[in-house]
Amino acid sequence: MTGPLDGIRVLDLTRVVAGPLSTRILADQGAEVIKIEPPEGDMSRKFPPLREDGITPYFAQQNSGKRFCSVDLNVNGASELLVELVERSDVLVENFRPGVMDRYGLGADRLLERFPSLIYCSITGFGQNGPWADRRAYAPIGHLESGLLEYDERKTGRPARQPALVLGDVATAMMAANSINALLVQAARTGQGGRLDVCMVESMVYIQEWTSTELVGGWDTTNAGACDQTPVLHLPDGRIWGLGGNIVAWFEGLATAMDRPDLLTDPRFADPASREEHRPDLEQEVATWAATFDTFDEFRVALESRSPFTTAELRSIDELVATEWAVERQLLAETTAGIPVPARPAAGAGIGTDGYLAPRGADNRAVLTDVLGLDDGQLDELTESGVLTAAR
Repeated sequence: MTGPLDGIRVLDLTRVVAGPLSTRILADQGAEVIKIEPPEGDMSRKFPPLREDGITPYFAQQNSGKRFCSVDLNVNGASELLVELVERSDVLVENFRPGVMDRYGLGADRLLERFPSLIYCSITGFGQNGPWADRRAYAPIGHLESGLLEYDERKTGRPARQPALVLGDVATAMMAANSINALLVQAARTGQGGRLDVCMVESMVYIQEWTSTELVGGWDTTNAGACDQTPVLHLPDGRIWGLGGNIVAWFEGLATAMDRPDLLTDPRFADPASREEHRPDLEQEVATWAATFDTFDEFRVALESRSPFTTAELRSIDELVATEWAVERQLLAETTAGIPVPARPAAGAGIGTDGYLAPRGADNRAVLTDVLGLDDGQLDELTESGVLTAAR
């Protein structure tokens, strides 16, 4: 089945996470994504666990469904080759630091002047302009500068600590893919593409749902929407269940579900301030009640039938993919490298990866024959000159 972006060609000059994930989304939506790697390859090909073919699980997840070319932009003729590919493409995505693409003659101003329908997307930490534009940025930097870690420290009382996942990169990838799709609609309607300046710190500010509330003075500590104030219950037998809902703000419903009218008159829980002060005691009451249930489903039904709360079990990703839900939803896709990857960003409309993966430069000849119509002699010349490279 063809996807909604069938017929769209994307040149992907990105590496690691934010850029590759944004173009993986476009590939899942049906676009032809041509990944252009330098001779050393995308550095995520070297993230453990390593494989002889250079297709690591990390690389596979961000890059499945693309075509793989390798070009040395430092060799004469390489930039001209890229310009020819740009001429036959709809989108270019890059995540170099500002100015690098200009040095190769591939800057946005030059290419958009020649190809006004092109969508040129640049992904950086701090944007293309401003006093911080030249700063190097990785996800931990975005977490620190965007207010995310300060907010978490202030609201939870725990020392600031980086999350285990690169949330900044993932948020940026989604912003980039979403914005590219918007300009694809514009280009289809008007013939005009344009420049996208996607910035990690801006993306992180955008996804923090309390940004505007913080800017006008903050909010009461009993606000029911605070994720950090939903308890995780550690039961005596080792089971770990968590609640969706704030036990301070929704206390009455919780007491009803527990069939504990005595809690409503307990001085410790008489009002929101008291409940906040004695939150550990209230969480212990809930954990003690939860421990009386033989199964999680029995607990969930009892909780949901008489209160606005819901609950979930703590699972590893391995446990999740083994569930009936994950199997029914086809959560994973198998790749040609034998590595399972998340199957798609959304179900339906022909969206999802075809699972194709290959070593660096494996598709050089096929892509340049298909897109530019080069013959074997021209391809041999580009290879001998060092413009085209490939894994050995």
